[in-house]
Amino acid sequence: MRRTWIVVTTIMMFAPGADAQERPAFHVAVFPDNRTVSLAIAGAVVPADRQYDFQVDVDLTERASGGAVVFADHGAHAVRVRCQEPAAVKVGGVVHLMVAQASADWMRDLWKALCQQPVS
Repeated sequence: MRRTWIVVTTIMMFAPGADAQERPAFHVAVFPDNRTVSLAIAGAVVPADRQYDFQVDVDLTERASGGAVVFADHGAHAVRVRCQEPAAVKVGGVVHLMVAQASADWMRDLWKALCQQPVS
């Protein structure tokens, strides 16, 4: 039941009808020329693979230093996330384990955004 509630909440937070600029980014990379690339959750569905807690679609937006959108990829790239051990993010056919000593990257940020939400 808890899994269903979390997926429903995630879907409501990141409704596909919302403009990509309004979606909160879970990861932002800043480059030396002050360009930014941000990743946001565009939508979510109940994962068909029950080994995972979430299946989300990810959008990418690149902005120039002044904030103008240079490139937007709203291809809704599917990513699966497993919160419990072994914690993992699956992109395409590759499973990336979320080990404690791993450096921060977009997959870890996505995992944190979905799996470390406060629960009442």
